[in-house]
Amino acid sequence: PLQQKIILDFIIHHYRKDLKILEFGAGTGRFTKLLLQAFPKLKLVVVEPDKHCCLKLEELKKRYKSLTIVQSKAEDYHVHTSFDIVVMATAFHHISFQNKLKFLKNVQRLLTATGMFLCGDTFIAEYKTMDERKKVLKKSLRKWITEARKEGNTKELRMAEELKKIIFRKDYGGEYFICPSKFEEYVKKSGLKIKGKVNVTNTDPFDMENYFYLIMKS
Repeated sequence: PLQQKIILDFIIHHYRKDLKILEFGAGTGRFTKLLLQAFPKLKLVVVEPDKHCCLKLEELKKRYKSLTIVQSKAEDYHVHTSFDIVVMATAFHHISFQNKLKFLKNVQRLLTATGMFLCGDTFIAEYKTMDERKKVLKKSLRKWITEARKEGNTKELRMAEELKKIIFRKDYGGEYFICPSKFEEYVKKSGLKIKGKVNVTNTDPFDMENYFYLIMKS
């Protein structure tokens, strides 16, 4: 994803190499690998709730001894250490609605006084109520599916249809997408402030757009 590349480039060009970085929602380590390739001796802590993903990440630890892997939900991770950078690359939408503010308050606590939270994620079109949110999502998915069929893009079609199956379940299928203004409200309430914001969508967004946020303590 383009927002992951932008986050990586930002770290490479703006920071020294003796950093303490915390990555939330590492998954199987796609972004983690890029970060460690750029900074092989980096003191990196990755937090991932899924046990199977953590086992995949253990493979990286064989090559990068300074890597620490923690199996935990992002909002429940608590240590007394502060970090220069906290990263979440395309995972914020997996945090449930009721835990989004809790997570951001946790980020605020984990950052050093001059630390930065680098967040890249997918956001949906603006809405005011949860009913409106449902309509926005339905509209976006219809557009995505229609366009994929028209282009004969089977990969995109599978992705769109799979998302449609899970996103309207009672538990939202682990996909808690919000609009940019809702995210920015959460940031403000958490004691953080947005220093920069870039729309990095590089394909037809279908009302779902990717943003990179540069966030620091208030």
